Amino acid sequence: MLPLRHTFVSQRFRDEVDDGNDGGMARRVPKGLLCGGLLVGSDEIHDSFSKTFSDAAIAAAAAAAVTSADDWCEKYPTSFICEEEVAAGQTSSEDWCDRYPTSFLCQEEVPVPVISAYVVQAGDHLWGISSQPKVYGDPYQWPLLFKRNRADIMDADLIYPGQMIQIEREMSDAQIQEAIDHARSRGAWVLGVVEGSDLRYLQAAGSTDAANATAEQAAAMIAQAGADLKAAKAAKGEWRILDSATGGSAVPISKALKAAQKLLDEGDAAEAYRLAQRVSESAQLGVAQSAEQASAAPSYN
Repeated sequence: MLPLRHTFVSQRFRDEVDDGNDGGMARRVPKGLLCGGLLVGSDEIHDSFSKTFSDAAIAAAAAAAVTSADDWCEKYPTSFICEEEVAAGQTSSEDWCDRYPTSFLCQEEVPVPVISAYVVQAGDHLWGISSQPKVYGDPYQWPLLFKRNRADIMDADLIYPGQMIQIEREMSDAQIQEAIDHARSRGAWVLGVVEGSDLRYLQAAGSTDAANATAEQAAAMIAQAGADLKAAKAAKGEWRILDSATGGSAVPISKALKAAQKLLDEGDAAEAYRLAQRVSESAQLGVAQSAEQASAAPSYN
């Protein structure tokens, strides 16, 4: 059996449950119980000065005490929590921000401006960049950065100061959730190695993007692929790709882009987006490969 405790709530509570001995009452209650806005304190007493009341009696008295129409500070104006109100002639029913307009709780939240690109700094990683409020405000959305900048980021765990990270916007909830799911279940990784789970995510994300593409999005992807193709040709890095949309044979990406435009004209936005995305990725990889080859130098052991 739990020890009896001498418990005081308020004068009204004591009056209603007074045992007639010492102006208090004895009850098995947790020490420091909080009833509504009233703190119920308790201390050990001797059995000779105590009386145990039924749960129903205690509950009824406590409910009556905390639902009283009387204002606490009107009953107990010397209480430390009422001093400011009494001095200002105010009641507790007034709005907090009217009384304390400089409180941090009352300051309007300033929106954080978003950015479309980010320059990598020393010590940065995709997880940290993604967590910044001006980017996504969520570290688990870093796969979106990896997908958008695949041509410049070979390994999601390895980025370099000075790199320009493009930030994708206007994504569907499904695309965002797909990225979060991958980040949470990615598994082990090794620096400098492209993990198979990352490649599987990119493939699945590409399919998701294509499946949900509208005609406007497909047209935008074709325009992006055209710009990337132009850069690849200038760098002498135009690749050839194999794709079912071009008959299953290896064709230059310029021809694949024409096929994507034809698909869009025929009303197949999803397939047009998918093929144009492949062209864009191939063109970007071609540019990166040409740059690496141009700066390559012999090494001697």
